[in-house]
Amino acid sequence: MEALNVLIVEDEMIIAESISDMLEDLGYEVADICIRAKSALDKIKSNPPDIALFDINLKGEEDGIWLANQIKEDQQFPFIFLTSYGDKKTIDLAVNTSPYGYLIKPIEKQNLYGSIEVALKRFSEIINKNDDDGFIIRDYFFVKENFQYVKVDLKDIVYIKSDDNYLEIYTEKNKHIIRSTLKDFETQLPPSSFMRVHRSYVVNRSRISSFNAVSVFVGETKIPLSKKYGDSLVETFKTLG
Repeated sequence: MEALNVLIVEDEMIIAESISDMLEDLGYEVADICIRAKSALDKIKSNPPDIALFDINLKGEEDGIWLANQIKEDQQFPFIFLTSYGDKKTIDLAVNTSPYGYLIKPIEKQNLYGSIEVALKRFSEIINKNDDDGFIIRDYFFVKENFQYVKVDLKDIVYIKSDDNYLEIYTEKNKHIIRSTLKDFETQLPPSSFMRVHRSYVVNRSRISSFNAVSVFVGETKIPLSKKYGDSLVETFKTLG
């Protein structure tokens, strides 16, 4: 399980380092600190963060609002504005870029945490049009645990088990529980990597070690195989003999 990574775009290094320390104390991972909008945009294009903090009043020709407008059309993550100014003109300019939050400096740890969690929740609802406890963005799975979202790589998921309106998501080291039906959740998974083997189970194709007419094995874990999905499994793995 990986911590959510946060990009900080702030040209006052003392403030940036203070925010970085707060984020790490809260259990997040700092992806990078950028002091200019253009360098931040290059960073975003090469490795998008899970969430970003943009200072509005960056030094240089391009500010935080310029940066927000650059990513607006192809936005893959939520961002929160940071500013020392709370005047109407600044807020109106910022609002037009559709941020997921707005923090006035000096930043306090409790407000920072609340803003990040609210931004992630809002973004998840927009992406998936639902109110589940988990959501998928790119190749990560986010699940809420201990009052914050944590990230799991989809490739680390071994199998998923349905329990009525809840799902148990198993990785090699952890079990995560979210509120969702298997049918709804399965639609969010890449079919090239995951497949249904039973009305209550979805497995990671790459984790299947063997199978027979009634069971699928992922490592040493035995999972029931329904006849309904057996033919598809055989065809998928192009069995011989």
